[in-house]
Amino acid sequence: MHRIATLLLSTALCALVPGLVQAQSSFKAPIKIIVPYAAGGGSDSTARIVAPGLSKELGQPVVIENRPGASGQIGTQLVQNAAPDGQTILLGVDHSLIIVPLTQPNVKYDASDFVPLGQAIRTFWTLLIPPNAPYKDFKEYVAAVKRDPLLRSYGVGLAGGAPAAVGNAIGKYAGVAMTEVPYQGSAPVLQNVMGGQVPAGVTGMPEAATSHRSGKAKVIAVSGATRTPLLPDVPTFKELGVDGLEFYTFVGFFAPKGFSPAMAREFNAALRKTLLDPAVQEKIVALGLQPTPESLEDAQKEVGDIARFWKSTVSPVAK
Repeated sequence: MHRIATLLLSTALCALVPGLVQAQSSFKAPIKIIVPYAAGGGSDSTARIVAPGLSKELGQPVVIENRPGASGQIGTQLVQNAAPDGQTILLGVDHSLIIVPLTQPNVKYDASDFVPLGQAIRTFWTLLIPPNAPYKDFKEYVAAVKRDPLLRSYGVGLAGGAPAAVGNAIGKYAGVAMTEVPYQGSAPVLQNVMGGQVPAGVTGMPEAATSHRSGKAKVIAVSGATRTPLLPDVPTFKELGVDGLEFYTFVGFFAPKGFSPAMAREFNAALRKTLLDPAVQEKIVALGLQPTPESLEDAQKEVGDIARFWKSTVSPVAK
């Protein structure tokens, strides 16, 4: 009789616990994460690294879908127009979410159309020079651009935004006009810097860190308020006396406006737990990126702070 009672109790618990787990989860269907850039980049890689952990914590399959185009507008607008039911989430980058609506005409969204769910990573911007350049550090580089107008150009993987802010700040510091040389992405910028075809380049940390460590190019300054642990030997622009470059680029998760606060808290908890996994952190750092597990409140404040920074930094386009 005791065995029968125990068996009946165990059966009841087995039936009950899944129901309890399901009741605790606000996510009732597979989750599609929209990456508004092509597969293989830093944001796409980040999404694929954290997806298994999110799936485990939220109890639903997580699928990555790339929707590139129009500087991230296509994928971002797709999520803007999606139902706020937890089935469609944006992996947003500040360039497409904040800078593009400020600097390009006819963009149909801005950051206020989304609910921040938590940052995934931060990445910083670097000033990169050829390995055999006659200038070996930032001080020598500034002296060179003051002396020689032919050295006042710098390669960028995208026009405007963060790279332009870096170039403009360097020009202001040196007292000269700097000229952007746009390429189709960071890879050709890096190739041309390594080959000495361009005097300098402004690129993201993932591309720069690898070439710096290998000696194929040299990073002489980074953005941000403090040195990045990814390149601790490289000073920040702030240390070097250049103002206005304390910013970084964030990559984070966003839901459409109207998203449930309870679902936002649940997603944020799942994301933070995933990002604190040492195996996940190792994979992210290997890409030259910095994991950023933070609370929902901190994520929301961060988006607002960065939006205000860019509104005061770039020249907004007429709407």
